Amino acid sequence: MTVTVYADVDYKGKSATLGEGRHKLDSSMNDCISSVRVPSGWKVTLFEHADFTGAQVTLEADTPKLEGDLHDKASSIVVAETDGRPEHVFSDPNGDDWFYFEDSYTSTS
Repeated sequence: MTVTVYADVDYKGKSATLGEGRHKLDSSMNDCISSVRVPSGWKVTLFEHADFTGAQVTLEADTPKLEGDLHDKASSIVVAETDGRPEHVFSDPNGDDWFYFEDSYTSTS
């Protein structure tokens, strides 16, 4: 699977397609990302600096307009597969799913 980053909002302008892994953006896409296509089951973390530091934002869905501090400011990206569950869901050794809500854990079984 791949994600695609675009220089303009609404998935327009120059673009780059990236597979799973850590990517430092080259001069053609550095500091210009405005929208991102993220397939279901995948997430993208954008970082302000090329060494995967600074401000960051994680996207788990298509984003037609990147808002906030990283609009036209990302210099590195991590593309990773998710397990399809929100990060607040955990599995215990018995295979039961639990989720954290308002300072307590509740079973989803």
